Amino acid sequence: MSLIWNESVGVNPFAAIAGDATECRFHYAESAATNDTLVKDAFEECLAMAISYLNANVKNESLYFIVAWDPTTSVVNVVVTDDQKQNDAHDVVTCRFAALNEAKADQSSSLQQYSDTVKFWIKDYLSTNGPFMHYSLVALYTDGTRADTCIL
Repeated sequence: MSLIWNESVGVNPFAAIAGDATECRFHYAESAATNDTLVKDAFEECLAMAISYLNANVKNESLYFIVAWDPTTSVVNVVVTDDQKQNDAHDVVTCRFAALNEAKADQSSSLQQYSDTVKFWIKDYLSTNGPFMHYSLVALYTDGTRADTCIL
């Protein structure tokens, strides 16, 4: 199952609060996947999309490749940013897993616990991705704020 990608300039379609991202172009999709295999495939497609923009996004000041998973809304954002985690690259990849959010809300296991699985999938994918390895970026993961990231 392939995601259908759209673009939005300056406005993250899945952000609860509009931020100051007027210079960003958001590549966004929604996934209807609920089982782990299809969700993992969708995450990998998001990462592949973000990696395809690395040549255009990586500048001298670029340091981090941040994968931010919001377990409460089931939205992932992937962005290249600077050493202060404040100046994002032009292209941002984002995907909402609305069906997953609904499915997990009905189960006893919380979306927060699902975060460990998501982190593993991302780490596994990036550690074997040749095109990603061509760049000197530090891969970070967060399921909270940018201040609370961990190295993948």
